[in-house]
Amino acid sequence: MTQSKRQLIYHTHVPVHDEVVASSEKGEFLSRLEDIAKDGITLSCDRETLDQLLPNTLSIAPRQPKQLEVSFTLPEESSPIHSHCEVYSLRRLSRNCFQLAMKFMDIAENDLERVTQFINGNFQKTCTRNDLLVEHAA
Repeated sequence: MTQSKRQLIYHTHVPVHDEVVASSEKGEFLSRLEDIAKDGITLSCDRETLDQLLPNTLSIAPRQPKQLEVSFTLPEESSPIHSHCEVYSLRRLSRNCFQLAMKFMDIAENDLERVTQFINGNFQKTCTRNDLLVEHAA
């Protein structure tokens, strides 16, 4: 099993649905942050943004990832998180919608701690809510 597949299995992805700024040699571009995990993020963008971020890229081989800088804020926080990321997966969701799966390669320790706390807090909320639904149904 490859390292990237192992990460997909062992890390909980929490939906976020917020904005993320991704940077390439051509500048900074606004995209949509779809979810976050302890090891990375998933964002979506249109064809025009994809062409600016990753020119002439129709697919990405996991062994040849592309590099991007990203900046985003977690819900209910004001200070941004900055990270250097590797894009290891590119999926076409529709004619003009693409999804990029990224893993953190260089992120400040305190930012990684904030991400971990956010994920753990949301995971606990989900578990508590599901437990209440099961108790109520019984």
